[in-house]
Order: sequence, then structure tokens, then C-alpha cells
Amino acid sequence: MKKLVNNPSNSKAFLKKSKLLYLGLATCLAVSLTACGGGSKTGTVVSYDISKLKADPTVAAMVPAENKDTLKVGMNIPYTPAEFFDENNKPVGYEVDALNALARVMGVKQLEIIQEDDFDALLPEVNAGTYDMVVSAMTLTKERMRSTNMVSYANAGYVYGAKRGNPKQFDYANPCGFKVGAQAGTSQAEMLQTSSDACVTDGKQPLTIVTDADQDKLVAQVVDGSLDAVIGESPIMKYEEVNNEQFSTVGEILGVAPQGVITAKNNEALAKAVQAGLQKMMDDGTLKEVFKPWGQDSIVLNFATLNPPIM
Repeated sequence: MKKLVNNPSNSKAFLKKSKLLYLGLATCLAVSLTACGGGSKTGTVVSYDISKLKADPTVAAMVPAENKDTLKVGMNIPYTPAEFFDENNKPVGYEVDALNALARVMGVKQLEIIQEDDFDALLPEVNAGTYDMVVSAMTLTKERMRSTNMVSYANAGYVYGAKRGNPKQFDYANPCGFKVGAQAGTSQAEMLQTSSDACVTDGKQPLTIVTDADQDKLVAQVVDGSLDAVIGESPIMKYEEVNNEQFSTVGEILGVAPQGVITAKNNEALAKAVQAGLQKMMDDGTLKEVFKPWGQDSIVLNFATLNPPIM
């Protein structure tokens, strides 16, 4: 089930796609990007002010004709603070802000963020043309790059989290026998299964693995004690640790790897335009400034690489 969460106009609007009806909510993202004003405020986070950004002529010239007016972006929301809904049901987060900035640098008139409930459907849907791009804290892997184009912009690992004080005595180095959550369809969920299989091979108790499309629900289950621990991307988990007094990370950050923007395999031209736009923002420091209000500027890469070699 997909929902268009932003669409032009200052009133509710509707859009039909794939025989489904989507509710569009008016937001600054949906208005012509040239009309968007200063930084938006989410709780204590004031987003980077994209109104100071202008289209880069070289980058804008690289954008395919069919993508110059509108970019449709698939996201699996929420994954706080990368992308989530604020109190007005508006998509916010550091990846949302980065998309806003990128669209302006690329000279794209309008950005449409479409909620995709099924994380596993994001890549098939971008190749099917439902989305022009996918941005959803997605780790670049060899398997994913076989079917899509991926442009790296940030580095992130994964880390475990538990209720503050770790009352269940969760051992991240030996998770056998513990009940652990992970967002469905992610590399972390696959990693938990691999760890569980290794536990069985070693004659130990397997992990009890709980998956959910909503990472925030898993964190809540850790806090209420129904889960022993949860695993997630390091920026997401560290942000939760800072903003949730009942939650803390456990152990070191593992498996650091690039994350990126995804386009269809048959739209390499758009991927190259995205690469050029991201590199422009890396070179002049804009991308770090966009991530900074969320406390995530340290994960921004120095080079945007199209389909980078992955070990």
C-alpha cells in the first residue's frame, strides 16, 4: 500500500496510481521548490534552510527531460531520524532534508515523497517506474546493485540497543537465546538470522527474532520489556539514545557500509545527475550542513560514487 504524502496545493489532494487512491497532504515539499522558505522546525530540530540553494546549471543539464518537473521518491517511513512523520503527518528527517536540497541543486521543480509500506517492494517498484528514486536509509550491497543503480552519500553501521541500564543483560557479542527485534526486510534482520543459525551450529539456543516494518515500535517494545534488544542503523539508534531517556545502545558499531540514493537500472542518466548533485553538495559543504541539525553530519561521505565496489 502506497500513500502520497505530499502533493501540490494548499488543500488536500488525491492521486490515483496502480488502481489505488492516495491521500496527499499539503506540505512545503509539495509546493514548487522555488517557493519553499526557511528551515522547518521539528521538535528541537530546525532543518537546514534550503531557500539559499540555487540550481547548478551543470547538474541541472544532466537531469533527464522526464524528471525535470517532478521526482517521485519512494520511502519506507518511519525510520527516525532519517525519515518519519511529524505531528502534522508531514515527512521529516535528515534524508527528507537532503532530498529537498538535492532537488534544488538539480533544478527539479517538485518533489513527491511516496510512503511505501513494504520495504522489500522499494527496489522492484523503482524498476517498475512507480518511483523515480528510492531513499530509505538503504545499505548498498552487491545484490541490490545488480538490479538498480545506487549512489553513495553516507556511511553507517549497525548497533544493538536495549532498555537503559540493560536490565535483561543482553550480550551483543553472544546474542544466542535472546529475543531481538529488527526492521523487516533489512540487512540487520538478515544478520540476526545468520547469527541465530550460528548459535544453533554451536549447540546454543537460537535467537528469537521479531521483525516489524516500524522501527519505532520495536524500540517501544524494548522499553516495555517485551524485547530484550533491537538492532538498527547506527545513526537511528544513536539518535534514539540521545532523545529517549529509557533507551541506550549496547556495544560497538559494526558492519559500517555506504548508504545511498537508488534509481532504476535503466535510468543511469538520472543516477549520474544525482551523483553530480550530491558531489556538488559534498564539495561545498552543504550536505554536511543539511545533516548537522540532526546530529548526523559525521556520516556524510566525501565522494558520491555510482555503484561503488563493495567487498
